[in-house]
Amino acid sequence: MARRPDIGIFGSGAWGTALGLTWAQAGADVVLWSAFPEEVALLTAGRCHPRLKDAPFPDSLTVTGDPSRAFQAPLWISAMPTQATPEAWRGLRKAAPAPPELVIHVSKGILQSTHQTLTQALAGVLDVPVGALSGPTFADEVARGVPSAIVLALPPAVPEARALELQAQLASERLRIYLSRDVVGTELCGALKNVLAIAAGLVDGLKLGYNARAALITRGLAEMARLVEALGGQPSTVMGLAGMGDLLLTATGPQSRNRTFGELVGKGHSIEAARDALGGQVIEGMSTTQAALALAAEVGVELPIATEVQRLLNGEAPQEAVRRLMTRSLKSE
Repeated sequence: MARRPDIGIFGSGAWGTALGLTWAQAGADVVLWSAFPEEVALLTAGRCHPRLKDAPFPDSLTVTGDPSRAFQAPLWISAMPTQATPEAWRGLRKAAPAPPELVIHVSKGILQSTHQTLTQALAGVLDVPVGALSGPTFADEVARGVPSAIVLALPPAVPEARALELQAQLASERLRIYLSRDVVGTELCGALKNVLAIAAGLVDGLKLGYNARAALITRGLAEMARLVEALGGQPSTVMGLAGMGDLLLTATGPQSRNRTFGELVGKGHSIEAARDALGGQVIEGMSTTQAALALAAEVGVELPIATEVQRLLNGEAPQEAVRRLMTRSLKSE
């Protein structure tokens, strides 16, 4: 009889796979579930992810198209694309023999349809506590064992003793876990940093220089803080790994899809051409921008940088976005 897995990961994209690799290499028995038979066949045959070619799968990482194997794990990790996640879990929940103790999701964004975070949406779908894992991490570096740090945000329904156990379970010598109870702040930071990274890429594409990029990142952080605090998040989260750390990485790192997308648009590519140049990968900031603006409007918060990113996505000229930001009414910092 097969050993009961320690962790079940639902979603076999680069990020979910990178985490599975990390935990498997640290000694956990990990099952990675994919909804796509062709992907299961590819990962099983090659024993590596096509976007993580320098990180072969250890024996303790199993790929499956049968969710029942992943359901056996006491800890479920949700790693599917943000906008598809709630509907995917509605189907998976019906097939699950029993609900888990909790679910931790690792996706970033705000739902376009409801303007909810994923913990809010999934708590309703699954009727169990839902936490989030978020921070400044590129999948390829985590998969290769490059030292990284990330935030595990858990709701009050998870007792402190259990939270500390989960922190220790998911940490390794190469992945340092910081515990937080600010779930909404952690999620909003992870969502907004993708929007701001598009704007940072735009600055790079227009060759506006390091001064402009530093100003944009700093004012973007202030924009992030306004929304987080209006929705009950903590200022310390914005200034920590989930906020400032993830924003700095995504707005400056060459592996960032969102930053690269913005850079291509700044260089004159159309929205469609920029997406095609990235091989059809998900650009999280594109779907998050409109939802973030709608959420901000509901609580009376102004997001000028996100507003210009949305105009950019609607086809307006990049130079106009910069002009409007630079000629806004003068304010105190």
